[in-house]
Amino acid sequence: AHPIVAVDLLDSKLDMAMKLGATHRINAKNTANLESDLRAIVGDKGADKVIETTGAKAVIEMAYNLTHPDGTCVLVGVPTEKVTIYTLPIHFNKVLTGSHGGSCVPDVDIPRIVKLNQAGRISFDGIITHEFALDRINDALTVMRSGENGRILLKIAGD
Repeated sequence: AHPIVAVDLLDSKLDMAMKLGATHRINAKNTANLESDLRAIVGDKGADKVIETTGAKAVIEMAYNLTHPDGTCVLVGVPTEKVTIYTLPIHFNKVLTGSHGGSCVPDVDIPRIVKLNQAGRISFDGIITHEFALDRINDALTVMRSGENGRILLKIAGD
C-alpha cells in the first residue's frame, strides 16, 4: 500500500509508525489544516483505506470524508457523542465498518499469525515496547497512560 500516512499527537508514536512501514507522518498538533495536509498526500479523491482510532467525533467525520468513494473506513475508536456522516456514498461502494477487538477470531487468527511470525513474514519487533509481570500492573498502567509506548505485554506467570 502506498502511501501509508500516520497521524498522531505524539512524535514517539509517529517514529514507531515510520519504523513499522508508514511512508508519511503528520503530527496533528503542528498543522493548521490536517484534512488539507492529508489530501495533499493521498490526493483529492481520498485514501483507499482509513483507520480511525481516536473515537473523537471530528476525527471520525474527517476520516470518513477522506475515504475514497470506493474505499473503506474502519472505526476502531469508540465515540462518546453522535457522529454525523453523509451515507449516500455507502450505497455506491464506500464501506464504513467498525472493529471490535480487531475483528479477530482467536482460534483461527492466533495460530495463523504465529505461523506468519515463525516464517519471518511478519514481525512484532518494535511493536511491544514494554513488558511487565502481573504484580507490576500499576507500573504498566502508568506507562500506558503516558502514551509513550507501543504495545505493553503483561506476563501472567513469572519471567
